[in-house]
Amino acid sequence: MARSTRPTRREAFETIGAGVVFQFVAKGAPGTPLGARLHFDAGGVVTLLTGKVELGQGSRTLLTQCVAEELGIAPGKVRVVMGDTALVPDDGGTYASLTTPLAVPVVRQAAAAARRLLETMTPAEAVKREIPVEVDLTPPAKWKTLGKPLANVNGRAIVTGALKYSTDLKAPGMLAGKVVRPEAYQAALAGFDATAAQKLVGVKVVREGDFLGVAAPDEATAGRAASLVRAEWRAEELVPAAKLAGHFKKTAVAPVANFATRYPPLLEKGNVERGLAEAAGRHEATYTLPFIAHAPIEPRAAVAYWGESGLTVLGGSQVPFTVRSQLATAFGIPDRQVRLICCDVGTGFGSKHGPEVMLEAARLAKAAGKPVRVAWSREEEFVRSYCRPAALIEVRSGITAGGKIHAWDFRNYNSGAASLTVPYDIANYRCAFYRASSPLRQGPYRSLAAVANTFARETHVGELAGMAGLDPVEFRLRHITNARLREAIERAAERFGWGKAREISGMACNIEKGAHMALFVALEVAAGRVRLTRMVVAFDCGAALNPDNLRNQITGATIMGLGGALFEELRYDAVKVVNNRFSDYRVPRFSDVPPIDVILIDRREEVPAGAGESPITVVAPAIGAALHRATKKWFRELPFEKTLALRG
Repeated sequence: MARSTRPTRREAFETIGAGVVFQFVAKGAPGTPLGARLHFDAGGVVTLLTGKVELGQGSRTLLTQCVAEELGIAPGKVRVVMGDTALVPDDGGTYASLTTPLAVPVVRQAAAAARRLLETMTPAEAVKREIPVEVDLTPPAKWKTLGKPLANVNGRAIVTGALKYSTDLKAPGMLAGKVVRPEAYQAALAGFDATAAQKLVGVKVVREGDFLGVAAPDEATAGRAASLVRAEWRAEELVPAAKLAGHFKKTAVAPVANFATRYPPLLEKGNVERGLAEAAGRHEATYTLPFIAHAPIEPRAAVAYWGESGLTVLGGSQVPFTVRSQLATAFGIPDRQVRLICCDVGTGFGSKHGPEVMLEAARLAKAAGKPVRVAWSREEEFVRSYCRPAALIEVRSGITAGGKIHAWDFRNYNSGAASLTVPYDIANYRCAFYRASSPLRQGPYRSLAAVANTFARETHVGELAGMAGLDPVEFRLRHITNARLREAIERAAERFGWGKAREISGMACNIEKGAHMALFVALEVAAGRVRLTRMVVAFDCGAALNPDNLRNQITGATIMGLGGALFEELRYDAVKVVNNRFSDYRVPRFSDVPPIDVILIDRREEVPAGAGESPITVVAPAIGAALHRATKKWFRELPFEKTLALRG
């Protein structure tokens, strides 16, 4: 177990096989070094090296298509090595739907450049040269692999259980680790007595600051040892959920304009106060969203061991190089002395950005002097991971006598700035994100704050349509000049039968991460429960590189959106989370899912955008609009079924 964190040539070839590795020294996408990218072996198999990881979103299959397309080979001749920080280049984290817009061009350029070079020389000759990347890519009209369905390249391994996830990882001679945790959500370790635990054979008790854990020969012994440790904790009280809004306002930090970020926290045009004064009608409303859990199907796990040259960790992470740096910082060693070997991740939804379980395993392994495996329970996954931020959103608006939005003042407290931009033509607007302190650890969640901002914006626009006496679709189209968004709305409305169907229905639209979308839903309400009967979504994210997988991503994100819209909420009392298991935390079930009709608008002439996140943003406001038609009331608080129960 003393293998170096920087593998030798032999060790690298054990992973990717003998052959030649092309080193791309130029740059591909802006600011992204290509680095060691493609490996060619004598049997004609090409291995792609990438810092991206597979989270179930199909990135391994998509990148396989990219290499196959530009090299003119069959997808079966392509392998992809992902997320091993000692072998692959840093392609940035796997989040924010960035694999398609950022990694795909880099990979295609590398493969195309290698192909051009190999047309004139052997691999041995080519590998000694600087490989230019300023090459023309295969145009969409000539695509043979891209733009067509390709089944998941690991599909058989997934359904047979052959594919290994973090909970399957093992190392020779490893110990089992278990962390001793307080019942309270936030607590400081005041003291402990590990006398009974240390009497068990092979048990090592480790304390570092507020970290307290055990390493033992097996899982059962580790669990027993942890239960025998008597720890004293000083718990901190949490801000009650009922007082969150006031807490966010009290701790809010006003935004400062910054356009050097993907999501500027402050967007302004015209004069909002003057616009409100000029408006024929004014409207104000407040919208709230609770904390919710990511609830990935895979609780995290990691195996860590220390060797002569540093730390090696095996596990699943969305951001391998970031976590490598975090681990290095935690132990006061250089990044080069940490190797993170990532396996495929059993979903993350933004939850697996941190080093939590890897750091716990590494601490125990260092103290024990042996490899240690730590696997979180479902309860730990719910409580010890961070959650989606709660949101308070205040909106003031004004409309003209002719039914046009003339002023828009939109303020998000705590949640974030994603989808803060309005997709409508409004003469005067101010959209702002105010940072605030949170009682619960919070972090990235699928689409970031775009769910919250789209829910508030689209609900408010629906309310304004009602004030103007206009159909929600007609009202929106009056304010939209973006041709792609207009087409998405019009095509979804036509397929749905908007204005003709007798069902209780609603709709919402959005532009997020380069994708243009519209969702129409039909539902029934009975005894405080909502049952979706059908959904129609039109989705345009540019060129569809793998239509089948794109449909899967749209469908999956839409289903996930049902949970946050209808029933998901992470609940807590004065000191602890109280619904930390699936029996108490409701997520969408098969019975909740209606037929979902996906209309793909495939624009081959447009640069493709990612689609893993944005479809979730329109689910809650579309359902809320339908609930308004059913009850004649606007629902401004999620989840909807909680509000329905409170209203009786």
